[in-house]
Amino acid sequence: MAFPRITALLGLVLFAFASLGLADDFPEVRNSPAEDAKSPMVASEAAQKMSVPEGFQTTLFAAEPDVQNPIAMAWDDKGRLWVAENYTYSDRQQRFDLSHRDRVVIFEDRDGDGRADSRTVFCDNVQMLTSVEVGHGGVWLICCPQLLFIPDANGDGIPDGPARVMLDGFEVAQDNYHNFANGLRWGPDGWLYGRCGHSCPGRIGSPGTPEQQRVPIDGGIWRYHPVRKVVEVLSHGTVNPWGHDWDEHGELFFINTVIGHLWHLVPGSHFKESFGESENPRVYERMDMIADHYHFDRKGNWQESRDGKANDFGGGHAHIGMMICQGNHWPKEYQGKLFTLNMHGRRANIERLERIGSGYVGRHEPDFFIAEDPFFRGIDLSIGPDGNCYIIDWSDTGECHEADGVHRRSGRIFKISYPGSKASQMTKPWCAAGEGKLAKVWAAYRSGTLNKESLLAQLSDPDEHMRVWAIRLLTDTWPLDWVTGPNPQAMHVDDPTTRAALVQLAHKDSSGLVRRQLASTLQRLPLANRTELAAALTSRTQDQNDLDLNLLVWFGVSPVGEKNPEELVKLTEATIWPHLTGSISRFLASRVNEHPAAFDQLLKSAVSMMPELRVSILQGMSAGFSGWLRAKQPRNWPDFAASIPNAAEQITTIQQLNLLFGDGLALDQIRMIAVDNKSSIRDRQRALQSLIDAKPSNLRKICESLIDTRNINVTAAKGLSTFDDPAVASLLIQKLRKFQSQDRPAVIELLASRSSYAQVLLDEIAKNEKLVTRNDLKASHAYQITSLGDAKLIEKLGQVWGNINQTNSERAAAIKDWTERLSIETLAGANLTNGRALFDKTCSQCHKLYGEGQQVGPELTGAQRNNLEYLLSNILDPSAVVGKEYRMSTVLTDDGRAISGLVMQKDSQRLLLRTATDQVSISLESIESIKESNVSAMPDGLLQNMPLEQVRDLIGYLMNPVQVPKE
Repeated sequence: MAFPRITALLGLVLFAFASLGLADDFPEVRNSPAEDAKSPMVASEAAQKMSVPEGFQTTLFAAEPDVQNPIAMAWDDKGRLWVAENYTYSDRQQRFDLSHRDRVVIFEDRDGDGRADSRTVFCDNVQMLTSVEVGHGGVWLICCPQLLFIPDANGDGIPDGPARVMLDGFEVAQDNYHNFANGLRWGPDGWLYGRCGHSCPGRIGSPGTPEQQRVPIDGGIWRYHPVRKVVEVLSHGTVNPWGHDWDEHGELFFINTVIGHLWHLVPGSHFKESFGESENPRVYERMDMIADHYHFDRKGNWQESRDGKANDFGGGHAHIGMMICQGNHWPKEYQGKLFTLNMHGRRANIERLERIGSGYVGRHEPDFFIAEDPFFRGIDLSIGPDGNCYIIDWSDTGECHEADGVHRRSGRIFKISYPGSKASQMTKPWCAAGEGKLAKVWAAYRSGTLNKESLLAQLSDPDEHMRVWAIRLLTDTWPLDWVTGPNPQAMHVDDPTTRAALVQLAHKDSSGLVRRQLASTLQRLPLANRTELAAALTSRTQDQNDLDLNLLVWFGVSPVGEKNPEELVKLTEATIWPHLTGSISRFLASRVNEHPAAFDQLLKSAVSMMPELRVSILQGMSAGFSGWLRAKQPRNWPDFAASIPNAAEQITTIQQLNLLFGDGLALDQIRMIAVDNKSSIRDRQRALQSLIDAKPSNLRKICESLIDTRNINVTAAKGLSTFDDPAVASLLIQKLRKFQSQDRPAVIELLASRSSYAQVLLDEIAKNEKLVTRNDLKASHAYQITSLGDAKLIEKLGQVWGNINQTNSERAAAIKDWTERLSIETLAGANLTNGRALFDKTCSQCHKLYGEGQQVGPELTGAQRNNLEYLLSNILDPSAVVGKEYRMSTVLTDDGRAISGLVMQKDSQRLLLRTATDQVSISLESIESIKESNVSAMPDGLLQNMPLEQVRDLIGYLMNPVQVPKE
């Protein structure tokens, strides 16, 4: 189902209460009959029966009906507790019940007796709400797929106006709905931090951001700067992070709900415990959690740790919410400790964070509390302004996907305090106040008064944490390039003084944590300057077996190989780190066809390296060639192979590579890699493509077995498209929604490549549009179907979608019609920002405008865009005047497919064709004919089925003489 995007909060209904109680006109929420038969323990009794250490006590801060379904909380500078209540989350079948509304409620304890005596509803008509935070003149909410900001400049708890969308792209997956974005919290650096789970990967940016400039996230931590309006993803990986906090040194730790629970975040990290692989194709291995233990028995399955079976280990695998105890309000043995809620154990686990090597390790401490109420579902815990712990309780019996309905009418907020404490009351969240050198640095950074000179001086501070933050803030203005992708407006650290200081630090600093931060910082440096810092780091023997440092350095230098692989070869000649050397070897082996000279140089240099480095290069080669059917033997392979230490494992690897460089591997070996779910996604993709090229007799069966495997299913679909059978089209249509949204146009393109497929496609659209809709079919797909030359199919296309090849008179009539509809008055109402978003979605794949887009078709910046007739003529009749270089060609293959696109390159072996969704390499041996037409690569029908408002916005944007903002 589709979820509405909340672009504004209209008609906010505000309530203030002298006494607690539900708002009269807030819609009553009801439970299912099954839920009505169950009820939680009485709230006061649940508090009394919660076991806590000696000297502590548990009291009830608030309970139903005053709070229901609390999913997140935040404190403001006035000591008020803001609670997000979620009513729209539903059971497995319904997912979200959008007949309900979510709301934000403010609680205060004005008389200081430990119980809320004031309750105010701030807003009550948002949906899919997962988080709340307060600051920078308003309230921040995550209402997927958006980050909203509701202004409240004077902090009176009354909105000053409607909500504004600050970010979007936090999508909720069709097949999973409990890992989506959550966790807003201000960091000590003044950025707004948040989290997102693996099952709901997103592409985030401000509204209107083009797809190619959006920031991908696939499980991890992100942050947003409220002034500069910059979003950055700091890590990828982990299944579902749902809790994070900073220690006294500003180091960020977070909790993952499933399996591995405790993680230390350094920007640029790729973490384990995420089903599937990283979106970054150069990430071969990921960083592990820092806990030295699990809270369930690892001898069994983590899913078997429920129902008290893991009580002796800490309660089970699922962790939610996190806090680090700051201040001196509690006994010393709890200060600085990390607390997290264990869902199946109905308790709070404690971790002791110890500095070790380049990072931290989490040690298991005795559990902090255990709740008796079977409905206890702690969602988060936080240190309040009085220095004590507050816990929000969702209060239900479900786990994540509710099976028999959501118990929407209960919810609690507990307070665990240490009455013997004599410390003074805390009045602000720790990251907004505090004493000491670090707190002053953060305050200066937030205020904009911190300069480069002071940070350079801080690099010599005796405190390792001061040096770590000096590195971070010296490079903090510039985004991580491996996350953001190409961004022409991005700035980089390009200051020789700063770079020299960082390199010197890499050579001499005694702190592993500082060196870890330098490895992270590689990703913020210009590509040309990375290997110098990397060489300084990797020349040090004490870190050569530190896996995290090896991985961070590789994440930082791997993009260099795409532009200048020779630089990676030079790095192997300078480093003494075997793991890093193996990663470089793997990368260069996988790119040997594009950069043979660099790989040959690596093998030549390796002969004189230490034996362990030579072995790592051999192992990297083996991994890099995994999935290949055959490869050309590198020139320096014989000398390198002869230099490898004579061990049985290495001999086997050498024999396999000799076979690969000779007659090629057996197809059964390649098939085993393709179907092995323990092999990497990229190796499996490569193996499957090798099978498609070889066309074994069991190819169809193999591809069908992989059509449900994410990230491999597109390659499997391409393999299936080599079979001319309508049943293949039916299968692809049935599975269409299993493909990622960005891959579906390519699948539709396959369905438009054969008459037998296209017939099934059009019949399905005409039938009910449940599996595939008319809007899924674009003008390029329609042209592809037309190019098949089947008269009955073209007639069917006209009935279902519309005519793509209009007559001259029809085109002239369309131009006249749109000229009349797009009057001066109509165009004056164009939403230019929306028009830019439409251009980015519809046109930028082929055209550049104001320096953005792809240079496939003509550059539009200098065209006659202020002339409506000129624009409409080129859009509605693009083939009237078309240069040879922009003419569409249709390639007919020997297996019966027709593929249409622009011929980009042709040599003695292959033809490179640019289609609407991909660049396709086609062997000349498999081409039966190539037909060049006089038709433009931009087919008729671009405006087909577009409503007037969208056409108005697009044309208005194209006619505008200057670039417009994205929001």
